[in-house]
Amino acid sequence: MPKFKFEYKITLAYLLIGSLWIIFSDKFLITIIDDIDFLTDVQTYKGWFYVLITALLFFLFLKRHLKDLRTTKKELENHKNNLQNLVLEKTKDLDAAFEQLEKKNKEINLKNQELEKTLTELKEAESHLLQAEKMASIGILTAGIAHEINNPLNYILGGLTGLQQYFEEEKIENEKVTLFTGSIETGIERVNAIVSGLNKLSRNKEAFDEECDVHDIIDNCLNIIGNRLKNGISVSRHFAKDLPVVKGNVGQLHQVFLNILVNASQAIPDKGKIEITTKNEKDAIFIEVKDNGCGIEQGDLKKVTDPFFTTKEPGEGTGLGLAITYNIIEEHKGRLEFESEVDKGTTVRIELPKS
Repeated sequence: MPKFKFEYKITLAYLLIGSLWIIFSDKFLITIIDDIDFLTDVQTYKGWFYVLITALLFFLFLKRHLKDLRTTKKELENHKNNLQNLVLEKTKDLDAAFEQLEKKNKEINLKNQELEKTLTELKEAESHLLQAEKMASIGILTAGIAHEINNPLNYILGGLTGLQQYFEEEKIENEKVTLFTGSIETGIERVNAIVSGLNKLSRNKEAFDEECDVHDIIDNCLNIIGNRLKNGISVSRHFAKDLPVVKGNVGQLHQVFLNILVNASQAIPDKGKIEITTKNEKDAIFIEVKDNGCGIEQGDLKKVTDPFFTTKEPGEGTGLGLAITYNIIEEHKGRLEFESEVDKGTTVRIELPKS
């Protein structure tokens, strides 16, 4: 059975009651009143009576329902206000929680940065410690080698000098003898240069007040690694004639150029060339070491000075050479730059201040 809405019910009830009132009241009045005029007046009063009664009923009915509606509306408004206040409170709580979370994130990010900085410092300290131990061992080794080599070298040099004096006194002139003594003298000079380079490399001074002849340092380094240069590698020097000495640490600068030259030679698989150029500018000197080896990928170029980063095969490198080189140049208040292209070669540029 279908359900009718309230407004339909009240309208139907009003029509039914009104119809019944009009029909039965008229019949009743006709039966008891014979005077037409009086009947008309009574029917008029009857109509006003119906209107007043129905108006009163509608008033009472509407008052009750409007009261319920107003109460419901007020409750809804109160509920709405409470809900808005609750939303505001929850929003404030969320904002406070978000601020706390953001503060925690900042603290965590700050601690992460501190940890990264500490880790970097630890890696650098470890690399410096390893290098210090390495240099100390090299110093002991080269000092012993120099001592052990110098003694027999002095005997050879004394013997050569004695032979040359004997030949002069006896006025012996022979091309083969001159050739042989010249070869011995050249060999002695070569050994002396290597020992001198090792001694300079193994210096353990920490001060940066030594007079450093960059050309002499590069020549010493080339003497030391001469046996590591492949037969197919040519080394060309383009040295500035007026290059001044700079203040620094001789042993550490030897280490810088040894690392760079060894890397350049290892980057050349078979045949190639290494070009060394120096320039004298207004406030600084510039050294450029260029090779035509395998080169470095652009993604790795920014990481070559990171401690323990290496592109070499396991066992062929520690990844400390260029990291230490970078630190040494920084300590000399200089700059170290790299430019490279795969299969075309690498250029290393060093800037050292004059004062």
